[in-house]
Amino acid sequence: MHAYTVEPLYVKSGQEVIAADFYRPKTDVPPGVIIMAHGFACLRQFKLVQFAKRFAQAGYAVVLFDYRYWGGSTGRPRELVSIQEQLSDWRTMLMHVSQRKSINSRKIVLWGISLSAGYALELASENKNIQAVIAQNPFVDGAESAKNFPLNLLPKALKISSQDYMGAKVGLSPRTLAVTDPSGLCFVQTKDAYAGYQSIIHPDYYWSGQVPARVFFNLMRYRPIQNLRKIAVPVLYIASKNDSLIPIESSREAATNIAPYVDYYEWDMAHFDIYHGAWFEKAVAKQLDFLNQHVGVS
Repeated sequence: MHAYTVEPLYVKSGQEVIAADFYRPKTDVPPGVIIMAHGFACLRQFKLVQFAKRFAQAGYAVVLFDYRYWGGSTGRPRELVSIQEQLSDWRTMLMHVSQRKSINSRKIVLWGISLSAGYALELASENKNIQAVIAQNPFVDGAESAKNFPLNLLPKALKISSQDYMGAKVGLSPRTLAVTDPSGLCFVQTKDAYAGYQSIIHPDYYWSGQVPARVFFNLMRYRPIQNLRKIAVPVLYIASKNDSLIPIESSREAATNIAPYVDYYEWDMAHFDIYHGAWFEKAVAKQLDFLNQHVGVS
């Protein structure tokens, strides 16, 4: 087990500054590095810290970052989810990490969960400087995931999304939707979503639970599954059979598209289970095996 330090890291991305934590294991040679970010509407201090610590203890460097508008990163309006700008932040962090002399730039791994796993897979389809990808419950097909949204609530959600989008054009304050709400209109309407989000939030860090509604329509149109046949690096893909957010059929199709580069696993769990208990331990063990096989610690 390696000792490690955690250092603050600030990287310019467009007009904004991205805040990150750099987990640096104490090794004699520059280690491989894992770039990590959370899924939809979360902060880096939430449940990804437990993964980052385990990777650092195993001898891998980790860069865990907040998207612009979130957490310690700059940008307004706060807690805005912009798919294109978040992808840009990933590209910025990838470029920054590849230029750091303290790590091995030939051993860069992209690590994502839910929406960020969709980003990681999309980036792997366009970038040849990545060693491997770890994707947990990846959001790969917004059109299919949208089918889980209650049909009777869809017109109202789309209306608010359009109003927020048009209002932003003329400088109005955002119209927001709750990320999840057990009794009202929200982004994630599935029965287990409220308890799932509550289980990963860190109470010491501010999280409003509200997101500008303009992203709603863009989430439905986001389909990284269309580009996955371009991936030519090892991918560890972990899917949940009982996932109420990501249809298992989408994961199976995605894995087929990535073959023969994918190690695909379906586990009998729900979307948020992988953060907790035995499922977390199983996931970490599988990921460390994958990393040791394809990246390695010198």
